Parts: sequence; C-alpha cells; structure tokens
Amino acid sequence: MDKLNVKRSSRLLVMLYNEWRKHENIERPLKIEWNVMHMFSSSQLAKLYALKYEIDFELCSIIAILHDIAVVEGKFKSDHDSLAQKYVLGAINRYNNEYRKKLDPITDEEIEIILSAISVHSDKEIFSNNRYVEMLKNVDSVDRYLYGIKTEEAYSTRTESFLKDLNIL
Repeated sequence: MDKLNVKRSSRLLVMLYNEWRKHENIERPLKIEWNVMHMFSSSQLAKLYALKYEIDFELCSIIAILHDIAVVEGKFKSDHDSLAQKYVLGAINRYNNEYRKKLDPITDEEIEIILSAISVHSDKEIFSNNRYVEMLKNVDSVDRYLYGIKTEEAYSTRTESFLKDLNIL
C-alpha cells in the first residue's frame, strides 16, 4: 500500500489539540475533552471515507478536523456551522503562518471547499452533489453513532448508508 500524505492534517491536529487542551469547560455547550475526541475520530473517519469514495484524502481530514471549531472557540452549539467561518480562517491562518514550517500551506481553493462543507454540515436532512459536504455530514453522523449518541432520522440514514458502503451492515 502507498504511504498516505497526512502531514498537514497531522500538524493541524497537533496545533488545535495544544490550543484547546488549555481551555476550561466553563460556560461551554460541550466539554473540551469531547471536542478533542470528536476532532480526532472524525478526522480518521474522513480518511476512510476519502479512500472509499476516491476524493482528496488530506482535504477530507482537514475538513473534519475543523468542522466543530466554532463550538470550541466560539462556545456556540446552535448555528455553529454557519458561524464557523472566522474560526476556520483563524485556525488556517495560524497553521499557514506559524505552524506549517516547510509543509505546503492550505490554499485558497482548499479553504473554499473547507468552508462550503463546514457551513452546512448540521443540515443532515439536506443532500447535495458536493462530495465534501456529503463526506462531512456522513462522517459526523457515523462518529456520533460510534460514540453511542442516539442516532435518528437523517443521522441514522447517513450512518446506515456509509456503513453499508463499507460492507459493515
């Protein structure tokens, strides 16, 4: 098997982990520990999704890493997807200017894809032709299921579909 390129996404994970672990859980809709676990596991599921559907492996991982950033940095639960842009851009700016070192930057084209997926990922009942939007909605649904969170309606539909495609169901 070919070695997969995950250097940028790994560096981004470490950057956010190091920043987030210093936060306290006061006045948060979800604990930092949950968000860190969800960030890591969603990133791994996104990579599996990318392999299965033959889309950009590392970009899927980056999208999954950043998708709930407004929950952590903005303390939003409601509308966190539509409010995420400034937090996503801030994290990408920190990565590109401080943390990436010799790695490639996250490009403007990638940023556009990242923002388009994150901004609508809570609308699980709406299906689109955008492969990255669908990846994030499905990965977020499956990750929720794998943590034992009650999974109904569109979350359940997405989870079952992805697990069937992986020949798990």
